[in-house]
Amino acid sequence: MAKRGEKRVKGDRGADPSRPGAVADPEARYRAIFETTGAAMMISEEDMTISMVNAEFEKQSGFSKAEIEGRRRWTEFIHEEDLEQMLTFHARRRVDPDSAPRSYEVRFRDRDGRVRIVSMTVSMIPGTKKSVASLMDITVRKRAEEKLRESERFLADVIDFLPDATFVIDSGGKVIAWNRAMEEMTGVPAGEMIGRGDLEYALPFYGERRPILIDLALKPDPRFEGTYVTTERQDTILVGEAYMPALKGGQRYLHGTASILRDSAGNVIGAIESIRDITERRRMEEALRKREEELELKSRNLEEMNTALRVLLKHREEDKSELEERILSNVKKLVIPYVEKLRKSRLTDEQASYLDILDDHLRDVLSPFLRNLGTRHLNLTPKEIQVASLIREGKTSKEIADVIGVSARAVDFHRDNIRIKLGIKNKKANLRSFLLSTF
Repeated sequence: MAKRGEKRVKGDRGADPSRPGAVADPEARYRAIFETTGAAMMISEEDMTISMVNAEFEKQSGFSKAEIEGRRRWTEFIHEEDLEQMLTFHARRRVDPDSAPRSYEVRFRDRDGRVRIVSMTVSMIPGTKKSVASLMDITVRKRAEEKLRESERFLADVIDFLPDATFVIDSGGKVIAWNRAMEEMTGVPAGEMIGRGDLEYALPFYGERRPILIDLALKPDPRFEGTYVTTERQDTILVGEAYMPALKGGQRYLHGTASILRDSAGNVIGAIESIRDITERRRMEEALRKREEELELKSRNLEEMNTALRVLLKHREEDKSELEERILSNVKKLVIPYVEKLRKSRLTDEQASYLDILDDHLRDVLSPFLRNLGTRHLNLTPKEIQVASLIREGKTSKEIADVIGVSARAVDFHRDNIRIKLGIKNKKANLRSFLLSTF
């Protein structure tokens, strides 16, 4: 309300910007924007003295407005290693505002000496020598980025020093890792392969651009999987072996393992393949296989020779047995009867003695050809030997009589004589079983 005597201007509401419809004071309006922008803000004079800061700047710096405004320079808050560059930008900006960058990252030191990384944007206030700067604290983000870079460097080092040749491609097929073992295997430096796509990584192996194991892990293709000697798929992992015709040093036999790479959300971001040269192992396996085949062939030949030898030995044993039987039979038919006749004739004592000596020597001569029953055969007549042989074959007395053309009684007579000569007369011994065990 106007005082008494004062003329009230029409429409004047006391210049109160808080009242509806009031025309706000420009400085108050800018101050409101300055305070509520969300970023730390400061206005500095030409001599770098800070003339105005907002509440966010107080919060980041640790100083109150009263301690800063008109009392401190912005240089006091900049890390000494960044100060020279900042001063250079300040000087250039005073000459030509467009000659210095408006935004950059700088290290900001607070009241307690703690250092933060801030993104600073600086502009000159038109028509003045003043500059306004906004500071956004990006310390957390930068540290996270640094940790990510460290992690990437660590993984890159791990891949680089893997003993197996290893390379990685992104989802677009560009090479993003090519380790030392891969350089040695292919003769291609990492610098010449990193960033290359369009299947260029296949050239050192095949001499042409074509899908290889790492591509088949991302996208199966039976046409190219069939060119490998062996392939085995285990979920997202593909294992294969193949001869590589274009590698340095001549054709090599390689074992490869390729796998899809995914991010934390499960999205495919690329693939990795590790390759091992197993040429020497393959040669050894091939040599071993051939050696086994040779040994198997020799074993079969030896087995055939053993079989032939066993047949020859069997024939020899049969011939030997036949010879023994023939000698034994001839002696019994051609010699023994005459010896028996001589023994029954009238002989002098001297002649009887000679006959005994002849009989003993005859037995000695025959003994190497005879087995268990051999010597006993000398006591059996040819007919008894014939009957004994038929008994061993399991024939009855009647069957034997029919074979040799005598009566069954004659056969029984011969059976009794055989039991007597074998020493089993009046014993409970089966004649056929005894003959089988004795022959």
